[in-house]
Amino acid sequence: MKKNIFGWICVDAQKTGTWKQAEALAEKWINAYLKKPINLPSWCKWMPPRLFAALPNFLQLLAVKNLNHQLPDVIIAAGRQAVLVAIAMRHKVKTVVLMNPGVPCHYFNAVIAPIHDQITGTNVITTQGALHGIEPDQLIFPQHLQNYQSPRVGVMLGGNSIHGIYEKSLAINLANDLKNFCTKHNASLIITPSRRTPSDWLDIFEQNLKGSSYWLWDQKSENPYPNLLSGVDTIIVCEDSISMASEACVMGKPVLIYPTGIKKEKFKKFYKKLFENGYAQAFCANANINPKQAPVLKEVDRVVEQLNLLCPIIPTAPRSQF
Repeated sequence: MKKNIFGWICVDAQKTGTWKQAEALAEKWINAYLKKPINLPSWCKWMPPRLFAALPNFLQLLAVKNLNHQLPDVIIAAGRQAVLVAIAMRHKVKTVVLMNPGVPCHYFNAVIAPIHDQITGTNVITTQGALHGIEPDQLIFPQHLQNYQSPRVGVMLGGNSIHGIYEKSLAINLANDLKNFCTKHNASLIITPSRRTPSDWLDIFEQNLKGSSYWLWDQKSENPYPNLLSGVDTIIVCEDSISMASEACVMGKPVLIYPTGIKKEKFKKFYKKLFENGYAQAFCANANINPKQAPVLKEVDRVVEQLNLLCPIIPTAPRSQF
């Protein structure tokens, strides 16, 4: 049940995936909130959280003086700059931080972090995957995709990020693997690129998937994601997106993780745990494509239950500005 409280969602500007996580939590936990894209002054923008936390509080408040609306009951902060906001305002409102804050967790009322970050504390809530707001029973498979033969395989493409660059050779290998997989299982492919997918990948896929039954989102029309998840039998996700993998695993369907060359340790730990718990498996040509009941990875409801214990909030009268 939602709390009758008002909050701010503070997230570093331009971090789309992070926004999705913070909003998913707010939608489940509180009844009203404002979105606050954070873009701090240059003198503190790149300051490490530990250094910022050591500053006198009046300097911390100076850094966030542009956030001069009526103060909320709680701040949900995600991103390095947003953590600084939570640090500055922790004595005035309740604060909840998503992911590793870079400072001791006792600075905040609660910290929600993935288990692979290996953060511990009495106020830490660990998660297996990323938070999201996808509700399988609310998804409607697009009518224009129903013409594609079953079984259908949903493919969620990743793209360039700080963790790696998508080379042309990867696109060719993936397209060929998908074509072989589709042929072997007599299946259709429903493919959706992400905002990070290189634009030339669409041409590569068009060239290499000739003769296969497939649909490829053109990045111009309305994206059918996440609704396409409801009408596919198996889901293939590129390994560079923990968020997309987490979203796929809420469907209770076979999820296959396609390797893209990510070497960062946190990704390795995340997928190792995902595979061990049966939520997903590594992609291979012989993987099971038939519908079956798989474990459902849904973290946000459990997180809200723990938050209500860790961070009880009593709605207050309107607060004065700081």
